[in-house]
Order: sequence, then C-alpha cells, then structure tokens
Amino acid sequence: MSMDSWRRISEGDPKKTILAVDFGSTARSEADFRQFAALLQPNREIWQSVQPDAAENELLTAETYLQWWELPEEVYGHVDTVMGYCVGGVFASALADRIAEDTGTRPALLLFDPEPVDRLSLYRDFEKAVGTMSTLSEEERAGHVAEVRALCEAEQDDFHAVATQVIKVYETAVGVVFDRLGLDEEASEDLRGVFRSYVSYLFAARQLSPEEGWATAGALTSAQSSPGAPHALWEQSFPIGTGDLLRNPDVADTVHRFLQKRGA
Repeated sequence: MSMDSWRRISEGDPKKTILAVDFGSTARSEADFRQFAALLQPNREIWQSVQPDAAENELLTAETYLQWWELPEEVYGHVDTVMGYCVGGVFASALADRIAEDTGTRPALLLFDPEPVDRLSLYRDFEKAVGTMSTLSEEERAGHVAEVRALCEAEQDDFHAVATQVIKVYETAVGVVFDRLGLDEEASEDLRGVFRSYVSYLFAARQLSPEEGWATAGALTSAQSSPGAPHALWEQSFPIGTGDLLRNPDVADTVHRFLQKRGA
C-alpha cells in the first residue's frame, strides 16, 4: 500500500472515516468530492481515492486497483461509509466488501448516479472528450466519434481490445490537435495519459459485479436517474444534472442526515 493511493480531503472524526471513490481530473466539468466535502457540516473525515500512475501506460485489472487502494494504517478499522460517484460506485461496492472481509464489519454504501460499465461507456466518454477539441473540424470530430461508436457496437466480447482501439483513436485526434496548435509533446503526453488512465478505470470496473453490494446501498441520483440505481436498496432523486450532484446543498444535506443517523 502506498500513501499515494488515498488523499485526505476533509478532516473530522477519524473514527468515522468516509471513503470517496471517483476519477479525479482537473479537466472535468462535473463537481467532485472535494467540493462536496466543503458542503458537509460539521466537517467529516473524508479520504478520496487516487488513480495509480501505472494506469497511464497500461490497462490494469480490478484486483490491481483494489490492492492499490488498500487502506492507510490510520484509516484501517475506522471506515463508516464508502461513497462512489458514477463508475466509482462499482469500486466502492468492492471496497466495502474487502473492508467487511478484513474487519468483520461492512461500512455503509452511498452511490451517486451509480453506473455499471459496458462498451458504450467507452463511446459516451470518448464522444464527450472529442467534443471539447474545437481545433478539429466538425467533420473530423464526427468521423472519430463514428469510428469509436462502430468499435463499441461491434459484436465482440473482448473489452480489452475495444478499449485499446478507442485509446488509439483518441491519441490520433489529440496528436492532430497539438500539431495544429504547435504545443509540445510533453503536454500532449500528459493529456493522453489522463485518457489512458480513465479507460483503464473503466476496463477494471467492467471486471466487477457490483449488483449484490449495491442492493445494500442508498442511491442519490440526478433528474435522469442512472442505470445502476434500480439495484440500490433506496433511491432519492434530485432535479439537477449528474455534474451538479456533488455541488448541490440539498444532496449534501441528505448525506448529512444519513450520516447523522449513523452517529457519524
């Protein structure tokens, strides 16, 4: 275990620690758990997952992520709740299972728009990423999106192969953007690394089956709900978009009351 695998984002009662699983990126438009932690009163002890550096270079297995996210010594035995945002809910369930195996007590599980992973997850996130590349023409963006959609809709079960091909298409698009802007290779590689890491995150989540664990969880969902929410024990929906869930005071108040009932 490396201390680099978790980052404390809020200080509170260490005996009632909360874990938060998400894919953090400075480029994301969605609110994150750091913003959410600032809304919770009183302050809670919250640790957020950090992605393994190795994911920038290869697709890692689910087991590799779970081992990477082994708990820091000061947290072990004190986890009250595990939270997960979108695909992070898949890992959150698996982490709650691991904690139960190790300590004999399963922490509570809170999911924010929980999302299981399939091949179209790759397509949707690729489309979103390429949509920000204004340097490419509309026709170029549409061509890349169509290519990835065809890959993701093809009749094949090899998620690894599809993910690898999606990364190649993305890197081709990024290469064109950076050439036109005259930016250096280091900056280009940083952007490629973030995308490779995110695809690795999806690839690993695809290997897990969270439904049984989700059956014990609460789901806080946006106006459109989410594909994983029907598996949860209970769901509370809010008239906001997915990207606003972690910056909404009403969502924070719901979580506060949930934790308060647990004595956390």
